[in-house]
Amino acid sequence: MVKLDVKAFSLALGLVWGGVTLLLGLLDTLYFWGNSWGKMMTMVYIGYRPTLIGSIIGAIWGFIYAALLGFSVAWMYNRLVEENNTETQEKIEALAKKIWEKKGKPQNSSADDWREAEKTIKGC
Repeated sequence: MVKLDVKAFSLALGLVWGGVTLLLGLLDTLYFWGNSWGKMMTMVYIGYRPTLIGSIIGAIWGFIYAALLGFSVAWMYNRLVEENNTETQEKIEALAKKIWEKKGKPQNSSADDWREAEKTIKGC
């Protein structure tokens, strides 16, 4: 499995949610469409008001919250992928050893035994 770039994932999520927050804040400012949205934003993002400056403040808070969430998700995903890869490598190693022993422990067959075990475990 491929690991995620924690910084890039955090930045991307922060930029997307910060941008959405800014857009919705500006719509609230211009059209007063989001009474419920404005109330929620005021509770969640300190300093938000249905104004240009308030929308920018909300966007900054949105960026921070989403970037922290993105960092946490990517970091945890990478730990789980790393753990899964370690378990898979251990299984391949154990099976390769059994294959080698079953063949009578011949010399110079480790690469072939490893490939055979990897094919069996990973199914590729």
